[in-house]
Amino acid sequence: MDESQKSAVSVANWLTQQRRVTEVFYPGLEQHPGYGVHKSQSAGPGAVLSFKLETVELTHRLLEKMEYAAFAVSLGGVESIISYPPKMSHAAMPAEERAARGITDNLVRLSVGLEETEDLIADLDRVINF
Repeated sequence: MDESQKSAVSVANWLTQQRRVTEVFYPGLEQHPGYGVHKSQSAGPGAVLSFKLETVELTHRLLEKMEYAAFAVSLGGVESIISYPPKMSHAAMPAEERAARGITDNLVRLSVGLEETEDLIADLDRVINF
């Protein structure tokens, strides 16, 4: 978990610097609204983060073209997985309720596994900043 968490911090920080990424949701980022509370209550920020891309088309491209993250809800393993909450974990929720909760069609969830951090970031960069 320590290695996945360390990679997730790096990935989240990298995502915040990308012009085509509009929001990053990760309690390990100081700008996260729950950062202070989370830091006081836990030993680390975990390995799961979410982010929004500038368009739905770019979001679909990411989901289709990622090589270092499997497209799945969960595999129960140590590999990185990428999922699409609007059509996977929250598909049964009415669209209006999803939107009210910020679960938009450009939202992606990434659970960072044990791949090399540089490989995962390079993969994201290749797809997002083509």
